[in-house]
Amino acid sequence: MALMTVTSSNGPPTLAEAAAQLGVAVEDLNESYGVVPIDPDKRLYSVEVREDRAPPTTEQPYRGPYSNPPIAPFGPIEGDKK
Repeated sequence: MALMTVTSSNGPPTLAEAAAQLGVAVEDLNESYGVVPIDPDKRLYSVEVREDRAPPTTEQPYRGPYSNPPIAPFGPIEGDKK
């Protein structure tokens, strides 16, 4: 999956609106990831798109695709007694 950004002037877009903006089918988006706010003041939101369906990069700033590495702690978790 690749991260792509979409915009919306009326709050977070629906998955259908995000898909239309990117020119992909709704089925190409990760429904469980949903639409995640990146910078609501700038109306920027993120969605995950199947890499093989991601649109080509464009001249629009903040479009993507971007990588989405897993986030994990670097050391022991507080309270973990392993």
